[in-house]
Amino acid sequence: MSYKSDVKPIYIASSSTNAVAFTGRTRLRGLVIQSTGSSGSMIINGLANATTVSSSTNTQVYFIVQVGAGGTQSIYIPEDGVLYGSNNAVGCVDGVGVTANSSALSAILFIDK
Repeated sequence: MSYKSDVKPIYIASSSTNAVAFTGRTRLRGLVIQSTGSSGSMIINGLANATTVSSSTNTQVYFIVQVGAGGTQSIYIPEDGVLYGSNNAVGCVDGVGVTANSSALSAILFIDK
């Protein structure tokens, strides 16, 4: 059996409103977002710089994940996933992170590395 690449899980704690998950060129292969209380949402986006997740909605790698109260949202991205690299995302450097984490959602991002 052959594998396209190694996939690494990155945990984002529910106490993190904004968090850089990984700096460097990577692909997001999937994610699991969980609510421990009320419903909420979080934004997955590229990095504005090495320490800040972009707040722009025009990066071409921006998306919102919403989770119901006490629920779990799992997203598996087919084929090669979403590339988070400076040549693929508008106004971003290499990397991926989460921002605007409302209602204390926890996340696991599955990335290449």
